[in-house]
Amino acid sequence: MISMKRIFTLAIAGLLTACTSQISINDVLPQQELDRTIYLRGDFTLWDAEPQYQFAPVGPALYQTQVKFSTPGKVYEFKIADADFSEGYNCGYSDAQPAGQKLTLGQPAIADCNTIYNYFSFTPAIKGTYIVSIDYSDYDKPQVTITKK
Repeated sequence: MISMKRIFTLAIAGLLTACTSQISINDVLPQQELDRTIYLRGDFTLWDAEPQYQFAPVGPALYQTQVKFSTPGKVYEFKIADADFSEGYNCGYSDAQPAGQKLTLGQPAIADCNTIYNYFSFTPAIKGTYIVSIDYSDYDKPQVTITKK
């Protein structure tokens, strides 16, 4: 014979299973959609917002664009910003970042999107196409990463 305690435990387990099966990955991951277009803007664009450097969404809270760096050893400087360098959409390095403005291939760096002068810098070891990503999973501390395509 099954005890009341056992029936109650099975009923609760069934309810919990039914509830958890309706949770999707989108309920767990943060969803930060930008309300404007952002660009990779740097010395290679004369700091203009050019369409070929527009960021595109590639996942929840993740945006990417590509850039071709043709001079190995050259220091390239850039920011991620909207067309007007608006407050909240003018992302450079965070003063809290120990490495400062220099990005290292594959290593995320915290961005400050309310900065005026703090631009990132990157020195490619080889020429080629690179992917610049900004991850807004933590909207107050977005992370910028550069990788080789």
